[in-house]
Amino acid sequence: MDDTLRKEIEGIKANPHFVELVMAWHGVIGGTDVDFTAEKESAAYQKKIKRWTQRDWGTKWQFYWKVISNECWKARRQIVLQKNLFKMEPRGPNPNHRRRDEALWNAVFDLRNYFEKVSGRPHMGLLGRLFFPKALEVTFNGEWHDRKDWFKSEKGDERLETLELFYTHNRARILETLQTRIPFYAKWESLSPISPSDVSH
Repeated sequence: MDDTLRKEIEGIKANPHFVELVMAWHGVIGGTDVDFTAEKESAAYQKKIKRWTQRDWGTKWQFYWKVISNECWKARRQIVLQKNLFKMEPRGPNPNHRRRDEALWNAVFDLRNYFEKVSGRPHMGLLGRLFFPKALEVTFNGEWHDRKDWFKSEKGDERLETLELFYTHNRARILETLQTRIPFYAKWESLSPISPSDVSH
């Protein structure tokens, strides 16, 4: 976020760090996708599972083997691990009807509610400059208008309260994550080194 936007956010009594948290929470900044499972089914592993299938299902084994190899393994290979700065979760293959740029518009929705809470206005011009700096405000407003029905059933106040509580209780760690771009959960990942000072806390 550049200094001009930061000052503009501060000018409406909003917190730029909280704005960045919301963007990072939804993966608009600091988000990556990686393979959910790094290992592939080796030939030896497949033979072993095939033997077990033959043993367990007798004459019907071919049907179950087809399900395992074509549906179970194929589906697992299509899952990706969505890693943001503040959360990670497995995500299956994108369905044909998946909403385009859903994470970005989730962030717009939450920040729109946040700006209304702190200043009484949604500040769509500011949101437009934040997410689409090269687009005209009227274009951004039109894009939002086309998507606002996505959020009809969402409880914006509850979503915002959850994010604000998370920020309040983890402020120092959140600021460190935003500055270093090292994910919030990195210390708890199984392959991450843990220093003695981490254990003592």
